[in-house]
Amino acid sequence: MSLLDAVSNSTSGLSAQAFALNNISGNIANASTAGFKPTETHFADMLAQTEAGYQPAGGVSLSTRTSLEVQGTLTTTQVPTNLAITGDGYFIVKANAGSAASPSFSGQTGYTRRGDFAPDANGYLVNGAGFYLFANPSTASPVQVSTGTSAPVGLSVSAAGALTATGADGSSRSLGTLTLAQFDGPGNLAPLDGGTYLATDRSGSAFYGLLGATVTGGTVEQSTSDIADQFSKMIETQQAYSANTKVLNAANEMLQDALTMYV
Repeated sequence: MSLLDAVSNSTSGLSAQAFALNNISGNIANASTAGFKPTETHFADMLAQTEAGYQPAGGVSLSTRTSLEVQGTLTTTQVPTNLAITGDGYFIVKANAGSAASPSFSGQTGYTRRGDFAPDANGYLVNGAGFYLFANPSTASPVQVSTGTSAPVGLSVSAAGALTATGADGSSRSLGTLTLAQFDGPGNLAPLDGGTYLATDRSGSAFYGLLGATVTGGTVEQSTSDIADQFSKMIETQQAYSANTKVLNAANEMLQDALTMYV
């Protein structure tokens, strides 16, 4: 291996480890975020190619995968409008592209397991990442649980998807039929923001319905990011980053010495 190959390899390694550290830091920061799924970084050696008897360094390539299929622990909360999914599926959500007084939801359709929904000033259900819940893909407006100042004291979803709000006086009000989005390749959804994902060619188009999943009110799905595991990975990644730094520094010193010999 030449000095330039050492520089190339160590630079590739530094870039890959920095990318991994960014993913790990995000996993740690969201260890308490409802419905969060950690992003794992995978490394692979790039195969070297032989050219005229010379075999150059290969370097490293990386890929990421979010463990979307892993079910998080369900926890009962004191917020009746929180929702949690047991089984497969994602809530259908959109961001407000307008203002609080004049909301607009003409943007991209997102999919999330983050169900820490609460009513905004207009009574629309919005989660902690700022995405609004839509009962199904054909509705033009988000789910609205109240039109005044009184939020419901209960929210329930039947096996058929009937979404019902219960008032403080015991009265009930139908909010429509809630459907979940499901995918043939959920592991290939593209991350958007705040635990929200977009459909891709590899994930396939969404198909809708509960399809055996259940939705529970007053409950949230916890993050599946294990903070102890993530700290362990962070230490390993920092050590690998440090090792690549030492290789780069050593190669740089050798190159400086070689240049000095010819000056």
